[in-house]
Amino acid sequence: MTIKQGKNGVCYSEFYLEKQVYRFAFNGKKGMPLITSKKEAREHESELRRQLRAGSFVKDSPIQNFAKFYTDLFMKYSKEHKSEKAQMFDEYYGAHLIEEFGQKKLSQITPSMIEYFLKKLSKKKTQYDRKLSPVTIRMIYGRLNQLFNLAARERIFFDNPCRLVNKAVLKGFPTWQPRKRYLNKYAADEEERLFKELDGKLSAICRLLLYTGLRPPKEIMKAEKAHINLTDKPKHYRYTNRDGEHLEGRHVIIPPRAFHVVHGKGGVTRTIPLNNTAYNILTVLCGDATTGDYLFLNRDGKQQESFKKGFAAACERAAIENLRPYDLRGTFATKLVERGVHQYIISALMGHTMPEEGFGHESRITPGYAQATWESMIRAVESLEYPASEITVFRMQSGKIQEKSGDNDAMQEKVKAS
Repeated sequence: MTIKQGKNGVCYSEFYLEKQVYRFAFNGKKGMPLITSKKEAREHESELRRQLRAGSFVKDSPIQNFAKFYTDLFMKYSKEHKSEKAQMFDEYYGAHLIEEFGQKKLSQITPSMIEYFLKKLSKKKTQYDRKLSPVTIRMIYGRLNQLFNLAARERIFFDNPCRLVNKAVLKGFPTWQPRKRYLNKYAADEEERLFKELDGKLSAICRLLLYTGLRPPKEIMKAEKAHINLTDKPKHYRYTNRDGEHLEGRHVIIPPRAFHVVHGKGGVTRTIPLNNTAYNILTVLCGDATTGDYLFLNRDGKQQESFKKGFAAACERAAIENLRPYDLRGTFATKLVERGVHQYIISALMGHTMPEEGFGHESRITPGYAQATWESMIRAVESLEYPASEITVFRMQSGKIQEKSGDNDAMQEKVKAS
């Protein structure tokens, strides 16, 4: 280890480590401190050697600037690995982070700075004069945590100050929790009241959501008539560039009376069967030549992207509180649970399953949508009052539910005859 001092008092370091020579000038430039004391220079040299051995030393570079790292590396990673919606949230949350830390280097951000930032966000108001929700603040913090993890992976900066943020501070900003809201949860006539207030188009959209479990708005608004097979024979379909670059040119076979969901979450497609209600609605929609290739168009004749405002207005007229279009998807899952459908099948219908894992294997998402209703719990506990041999099991035969009968032999004969 060699420390030299120049005529201007600036100290220089030169040493060998693992058969490689390293030279540093402690002149206050390129991320190095200004040191004019040999004793202080030796101490800093020891720290540099420790970082080099641990692999945590990173040379100063423009990319260590927070704003530059977020826009150049983090958003690039987001565009390559995340969905369009996730990218949109990354940009929105990133604006808050860049406003606070944009001029700092990654190495200058400390846990106490992050704690102060979170508390400041809790007092900040949106353009609608509302405070940011605790869940939104936690989402912003989550992006900051992701950024430092990415910096370590790219060997830009090896410390993550988020790990040392006081847990008591984070408790004030809980993570997102699944909504436990479904139609008819608070009143048995919610569904009836809602559909009385919906116009023809909104009624068709909401009925489809209730009977297919599609994700609004993308999976239903971007659906094309060519994605639907209303015939009794399999249909060949070739993906177009509107379906996505990852699918363009490929073929798929759509089964009879089925809806092929092309714009699924994360670019994953799935096919769902149509019951009579959904089939009849889609027959009318696909027969409407005024909507062109799509199922729904807006007043300007362009592809409709959302129906939030119309839905919210209908809920207000129907005196239904805290209900969103996405809750109709949760209602779909809840109704299936109430009818005894296995959650693996529900997972497959809702697109919560990976193809290679079968029907919803290890799915952890469906329970967040499918809620056990009070009526289903009553029936469950009442069944315990009877011997198992006296419980009639309703099984599916050719898509029809068997009629309840006290004579099991007669029921078996009826099934065989059908």
